[in-house]
Amino acid sequence: MTAAAPAGAALLPSLHRLQLRFNSSASLVAMDADDDPATLEWDCRAVLPLWNADDEEEAAANQRLLAQDVSLSRTAHDDSTELTVFSMSGLTLDLWRIGRIYDSLDSRDSDYEHFARLFDSSGDLGLHPDLDDCLVTGTQVVIIDRARIAPAWRGLGGVGRLLIARMLRWTSVHAALVATHPFPIDIPVDERDDEDRVLREKSAVQRTWESLGFEPFREDLWIMKPHLRDHEDAVQRLEATLTPHLSPFGV
Repeated sequence: MTAAAPAGAALLPSLHRLQLRFNSSASLVAMDADDDPATLEWDCRAVLPLWNADDEEEAAANQRLLAQDVSLSRTAHDDSTELTVFSMSGLTLDLWRIGRIYDSLDSRDSDYEHFARLFDSSGDLGLHPDLDDCLVTGTQVVIIDRARIAPAWRGLGGVGRLLIARMLRWTSVHAALVATHPFPIDIPVDERDDEDRVLREKSAVQRTWESLGFEPFREDLWIMKPHLRDHEDAVQRLEATLTPHLSPFGV
């Protein structure tokens, strides 16, 4: 029998145990558009490690965390199990060095086609003229393709938003602009004909990004400008709310 997922706040005491994991890759030499050395593919995960239990109480706690809705995936090791509770992936473009922005986006899956609207040869370094002011903080555009959190961690006062913000601190150090295309990716493809549901859930996803200082740009693209304070102010408010759960001592 599969254990029931811990209810809501029962997961928060595990928040401080989450670990952030990062992977990235870029080509050394350009062979074609999709391996431009000025394009970095990356993915991040928030992992909850469960060490093999020493007693029955710990075993029972681990069993509750092994419920299906608590993680997106599991990885078993000899002495532990790692639960991936959040994942985010995307692309970083170095505008100073990249030669063919549109080709680099087009060569990937269709998700990246939306982001072509961020660029225009009439702007500085190929960025859209409406975004030229962003270049004061860097020459990189960070594109967030997908962000997912396990269902049991939703609705806990901003855990998903906190994880996005913490990961952006590492992936957007030199960013002029951060962009995403908010969409409820968990809706199965064969159920996306339900326009009311898609619109309702898309609005909820957009509100999540808006609460992190992102704003609509055009055609469902949302952007965050690091040189403004909107994102940092939002993150500070979020961290203040979740601070009691970020300490192993609960203070």
